[in-house]
Amino acid sequence: LTKARCGAVRPSLWKQRGRSGSRRKISHAQVKGKGQLKLSIEVRGRVLVLHIMEAKGLIAKEYRTCDSYVKMSIVPDADWKCRQKTKTVPDNKNPIFHEHFIFPVQEEDEQKRLLVTVWNRERHSRQSELIGCMSFGVKSLLTLDKEISGWYYLLGEDLGRTKHLKVATRR
Repeated sequence: LTKARCGAVRPSLWKQRGRSGSRRKISHAQVKGKGQLKLSIEVRGRVLVLHIMEAKGLIAKEYRTCDSYVKMSIVPDADWKCRQKTKTVPDNKNPIFHEHFIFPVQEEDEQKRLLVTVWNRERHSRQSELIGCMSFGVKSLLTLDKEISGWYYLLGEDLGRTKHLKVATRR
């Protein structure tokens, strides 16, 4: 399993619900064209085990293929504890990661969210652009009786920091 690396998550990704605190509906236009990420989250006591499997349909700006990677962290994280990150898969719209990450959960983390972000690393600079993201409530993951596993839409930054949306399976 992969060790944690310390670092930062963009502060704008920390914000939670809108001012009213109400739930927002997700329209098809908000998920169109960002791609999808296949993952699973397993709970072992007070530890979350996140398996980042693969992504599909990733498109960078100007519709080029991506040099993509996935970052995960529990947010908000006022003391900039740690984030974890997959390897970068170069030049691929459908990267395969198959990496596992461990997130020990403290009691104070129960009101936070597990944020999963997908990034495209710019080839000619050290900068990265956010492709899309999703998040899961830590407390709901710990008390969940069903498995979190499968394909999830990559959402825009505003929506993804407060929601996740599973891709419907065809029968």
